[in-house]
Amino acid sequence: MTTRETARSLDDAMPGLTYRDLSVALGLIASGPDHRAMIPYLVSALREQAPYLTGQMTMFEILRSANCLADIGSQGTPDG
Repeated sequence: MTTRETARSLDDAMPGLTYRDLSVALGLIASGPDHRAMIPYLVSALREQAPYLTGQMTMFEILRSANCLADIGSQGTPDG
């Protein structure tokens, strides 16, 4: 086998993901109970939008939701 045959391609398909899997993963990322309470609404909205989105846009929405739930930018106030 050559290196080319054994190397994994970026075009390989990712493992399947259910909306339940997504909910669980977002729950692990959420920064607190208020953010965890938002998960069902975010997943429901994504589920409604997904048929109209490309795979890349669906992934973008998942990542954007995860970023918001993690509350990455709120570690402190700029003036505090």
